[in-house]
Amino acid sequence: MKAIFLDRDGTLLVEVGYLNHPSQVVPYHFTAEALKLAGEAGFLLILITNQSGIARGYLSEAELGAIHERMQAILRESGVELDGIYYCPHHAEGTIERYTKKCACRKPGTVLGEQAAERFGIDLGASFMIGDKETDLAFGRALGVTPCLVRTGFGSFEESSRGPAGLEGARIFDNLLNTVQWISKRRIGPDR
Repeated sequence: MKAIFLDRDGTLLVEVGYLNHPSQVVPYHFTAEALKLAGEAGFLLILITNQSGIARGYLSEAELGAIHERMQAILRESGVELDGIYYCPHHAEGTIERYTKKCACRKPGTVLGEQAAERFGIDLGASFMIGDKETDLAFGRALGVTPCLVRTGFGSFEESSRGPAGLEGARIFDNLLNTVQWISKRRIGPDR
């Protein structure tokens, strides 16, 4: 199995800053098309998202669950669904004690990606990570998948502030659809 690991905010959904209610779930107009194309190309769709808003007291895990249910419902209406959703609720500077800690599951830590890879039997060498922040790219590199930066969300800022050399080997695209179009046309092999 091969997978596309996906960041949520700024990649699949319009960035709103600490999304904390299902009414704020707004996929980009190209999100469903991109995910359908990825699925047709044989990729599992695995969401990996940092949700420090839980540690900061902006929302609960139950509220995050409702947000993800709303997102999946919107995607299902377009005939697509994520295969797995993994999130980190922690942050070292949180205000909710049980979530306030440094952890290995917060991107760029790879624990969540490793859990997904084990659960689904994912070939990491044939897989990709798509996100809008350097932490997404660092997660991809550390996990052993090809990192891709999108210019939506914080991506344009990351690109302009770090420059191509600062994004160490990442492929850069305008958005999720452009990225998946490139991925789906590639021959996955030793020279990828």
